[in-house]
Amino acid sequence: MRKLEIFADNLFAHEVLHFLSGIAMFFLIYQLFGKFSLAVLAFLISVLIDIDHYLESLIFSGFNFKRIFTLDPGNYWEKTGKITILLHSWEILPLTLFLGWIFGQQPLALTVVLSLFIHYVIDTVLYVSYKKMSIFHYFFIFRLYHKFDYKILCPGDKGDTG
Repeated sequence: MRKLEIFADNLFAHEVLHFLSGIAMFFLIYQLFGKFSLAVLAFLISVLIDIDHYLESLIFSGFNFKRIFTLDPGNYWEKTGKITILLHSWEILPLTLFLGWIFGQQPLALTVVLSLFIHYVIDTVLYVSYKKMSIFHYFFIFRLYHKFDYKILCPGDKGDTG
């Protein structure tokens, strides 16, 4: 099981894992709905959901675009003492399903939810197992309750996660 730790410690390996899960989501969604556009969306969500990490890095670096892909998220979370990662929130899933139902876009909503779900599960398993983060870490309400405090939310992180 320790072999999987690289996916929690190495940003590149972690993003490759999400890339591979995105490919799997592409095929799953295409099989479910037979729509290429939804399959592409599933892949893009699986990979691009981490944009919230890079946006936080961009803000932290004073909008220095050269640094956003070289500065590991754990480093700026540790330095700022805050971790928001707004797009990594379980609360998004039921809200998306509800909106999909209201607007008659259930296949679109399910595509978004399944893609986010797989991403969150991968992150949660890795970070709970290897970084000692709480199982509740990806609940926005939990982060808000703890005032986005890095030391509380990421007790096992030493500035080396992605």
